[in-house]
Amino acid sequence: MIPIRYDMNDPRVVYGNPNLRWGNPSVLLTEGDEGWQELTPGTPGYQAPPSPKPRRHITISLASLNLPTNMQPFRYLIYLIKGIFTAKPALRPAMSQGDYLDALATRAALTRPQVEGLINAQAALHVELARQGIPVEFVMRRFRVQPSCGGRYPGPDPDNGDVCSTLSYSVIIHADEIDKMRADCPLEKAGEAGELGPVVESIRSRPAHVLNKYGVGTTGGTEVNGRDFRNREADAEWPTAELVPVAGGASTPLAVLDCTATRLLLGGAAAGTTGAHLLKLTDADGHFSTYDQELTPA
Repeated sequence: MIPIRYDMNDPRVVYGNPNLRWGNPSVLLTEGDEGWQELTPGTPGYQAPPSPKPRRHITISLASLNLPTNMQPFRYLIYLIKGIFTAKPALRPAMSQGDYLDALATRAALTRPQVEGLINAQAALHVELARQGIPVEFVMRRFRVQPSCGGRYPGPDPDNGDVCSTLSYSVIIHADEIDKMRADCPLEKAGEAGELGPVVESIRSRPAHVLNKYGVGTTGGTEVNGRDFRNREADAEWPTAELVPVAGGASTPLAVLDCTATRLLLGGAAAGTTGAHLLKLTDADGHFSTYDQELTPA
């Protein structure tokens, strides 16, 4: 007997065949003397269908959130990635730091300096705790803080500097906050696209962290934030990076010093690099994207 699936490249697997059950890719059938027959549990070759992932039940009501009535819908794009369709957000223009702080001050009935002082104090406390490896439990069912480190080393006694370069911490949002975003949220499909390359959301020079600047020389560098820079497997390949001159000409390759799914740390461009450039990223599968903001040297 030859096990076959309905999605195999086989001329017998065609629409309209009464022996196939459409819509269930996990149903395994076999060809025997009496034609195709579904295998049953206990039969050699049987494969049970995967259990569907349960959806989280949202108990938060839209009325309890006190949201304004003129909010725009959440917009998303449908991308085709390696034969699978997936949704990605179609982000609107970013809110400026000043507008955010002013809005927060108004909502909290505080002054702008008071809001800035609170945010600075909170950030300093997070750093102090993270440096000591102290996590923070969920605060008011809003968020928690989790220190982390990583890296891959040839032996059990890595250099402390190598480990230090991987230290980080994350602010993790409580599930209740995610439910508040999802509760009866209106959505709008904004379009479709083909294979998706890495998505860049912001670029800053290092060490000064100036927006839309790239570092030059051995003491400079560039930090890139976004998504889909690499798969989440520990041994996933890193993308390549290059600066493309706006005025035309040869690109300048940049060394990729560190890479996660959402963050890239790039080395400085060759000494003497000047002028406006665009950053181009190419992932391990050859898909690429070019950031649409012009970058100038720091």
